[in-house]
Amino acid sequence: MKRFARLLGITVGLVALGFVVTLAPQKTASGTVAANVNVVNTAANPVINQDRDSEARGAFQTQMFLSISGTSGTGVLIPAGTRLVIDYVSIAASAPSSGTQPYVELFTTIGSGPAVNYTLTPTQSSLATQQFQHSEAVKIYADTLFVSLAFAGASPSFLTSAVTISGHLVNIP
Repeated sequence: MKRFARLLGITVGLVALGFVVTLAPQKTASGTVAANVNVVNTAANPVINQDRDSEARGAFQTQMFLSISGTSGTGVLIPAGTRLVIDYVSIAASAPSSGTQPYVELFTTIGSGPAVNYTLTPTQSSLATQQFQHSEAVKIYADTLFVSLAFAGASPSFLTSAVTISGHLVNIP
């Protein structure tokens, strides 16, 4: 009997709560309806849907052979509208075994700024003393690039170098 009375009380309470909720004044939500958004793109103004400056997308590599008796410097072609980010430079040079220290110089500009030079110094091999080498991870930015041989000490009877440059191209905004 106690159980029946308890269930009857709970049922009456739930029914009363249902009436209160039903009879309570209802508020209507108000707000503005957003208009549809249309994205319009053309070939001249495309919607970007990929990472255009990804290093792998604009991969760049070049190699040049320089000689003090031939081409001792050369420009590197950088496509218009892009900037070269040099990530790695490798040098293999040959010069007299004493009295001369070879160098490779990179001359760069960014925009209309001044030319800046970076000097890389190859190390002489202890086994083959006329051989010099150098490899270095760098971060050099260039809108223009000129690569040249240089030396310190006695004027060499010969000086050659293979210079390898790798990096990536990014679009200039």
